[in-house]
Amino acid sequence: MSLRRPARLLLVLLIALSLPGTGCHQPPPPPSSAATDAAGPAPAFTPEPPPVFATDGLRIATLNTAFLFDGYGDEGQASFPHQGNPDLARRHRDRIAALLRMIDADLVMLQEVEHERVLERLLAESLSDLGYRIHFVEGNDTFTGQDVALLSRLPVDQIGRTDRRARVEGSRQTYGVSKNLYARLYLGETPVTLIGVHLLARPLDPERRARREAQAEVIRTLVVQEQQAGRAVIVLGDFNDYDDAVPDRSGNRPITDVLARIKAAGPGPEDDLHNVLADVPPAERFTAHYDRDDDGTVDEGELTAIDHILLSPALYRLVREVHYVQAHDPTTSTDHFPVVVVLDVE
Repeated sequence: MSLRRPARLLLVLLIALSLPGTGCHQPPPPPSSAATDAAGPAPAFTPEPPPVFATDGLRIATLNTAFLFDGYGDEGQASFPHQGNPDLARRHRDRIAALLRMIDADLVMLQEVEHERVLERLLAESLSDLGYRIHFVEGNDTFTGQDVALLSRLPVDQIGRTDRRARVEGSRQTYGVSKNLYARLYLGETPVTLIGVHLLARPLDPERRARREAQAEVIRTLVVQEQQAGRAVIVLGDFNDYDDAVPDRSGNRPITDVLARIKAAGPGPEDDLHNVLADVPPAERFTAHYDRDDDGTVDEGELTAIDHILLSPALYRLVREVHYVQAHDPTTSTDHFPVVVVLDVE
């Protein structure tokens, strides 16, 4: 019995599908551009796992805590999400405590701290087992009410701050560093001065360039003072500026000489300070999220390196590890990331 035309076509198709190398073994067609667009681009940032430290050296870190305040009393003129709200402030402290426990540093310089009492709360609530002592000197930033503080497991011989001022280029004004702290101690047998800084914000604002350079001159003078006293130096904190010699992930370049000026403190290049930013791959060179379009997400080009650790040559030779710890979402906690160096100190 003969088959009608549609039946013959169906029989041919079934035979073809049964042959090897045909039919179901063909790769699927590529997705359409509409399907790709619907999936969206890959995220600019995904938090990494917590750091794994390969050596047992001394850990030194810096972290901008994004208003580590307690929610009580006068909290300055700047606005932040947990301002005047003790419950939200406690949740923020818990998130900062989790970061500090994650990096487990022996010395950690903190920026944007309200006062010593909030640090006492932080330790009592979450970090009482880590063996930290608080080192704090009241600053003179009356607008934000922020200060710089040090948490240390090591004995600290002396703490203080510099109230020196430097001339602002192009004017008769002088300017100082309202938020700074120095601590003198020993790392092994080496006398060292830690200088914690939080400089004027907005790196690319031309109206702030001269004032931030005046701040850099103040810190440079302090570095020279400590060097002349025979002390190695670590300058660390939120510089709010880029390194002219080491581009960050987004390729930012400074409009100031802030980093260059501080690094070059001393009589010659042999005692220049080293920025550990150069020791990490370009893709990892970011310490802060600047939400340029204020959309609450991390977009490419919004990750910048404005927090730094600068080391004297004698200390830089002891560096065993450098970690830019990008292990949290900067839109839900602090918008800065910890920077940690591990030194081989006896």
